[in-house]
Amino acid sequence: MSSSNTASFKNFRLIKHAGLYEVDVFANSEFGIKELRQLIEVQKQMGGDCLPVLVLCGEYTTSDVSFLKHLSKNGNDPYSSADAFVIQSIAQKLVANFYIKIVGPERPTKFFTSKEDALKWLNQFMG
Repeated sequence: MSSSNTASFKNFRLIKHAGLYEVDVFANSEFGIKELRQLIEVQKQMGGDCLPVLVLCGEYTTSDVSFLKHLSKNGNDPYSSADAFVIQSIAQKLVANFYIKIVGPERPTKFFTSKEDALKWLNQFMG
């Protein structure tokens, strides 16, 4: 894969595949507004396509409530048409439930425990 379709940062890596973005958030890191801004900038450099996003959450990956509220708004994540998160821990499951039930994301969002299930779900949003 050419490097123009991959970008690595301190806390995550982005890969643009045909039809979707894959975000690999590294273990023991936090993903917040700063990381989202980096993600959006590199998505823009990769062509600015609005695509489904597969987010692979590393072990002990965290986010805070203010970030979740920010992420939930379509305008704050303009290159995502749907979000599928693959989570690993009970803590991540609790955050996922809070995000879905309390924050209420504006775009289709679902949480999974396997990458295969997440990709099956995202397939309906792929052009």
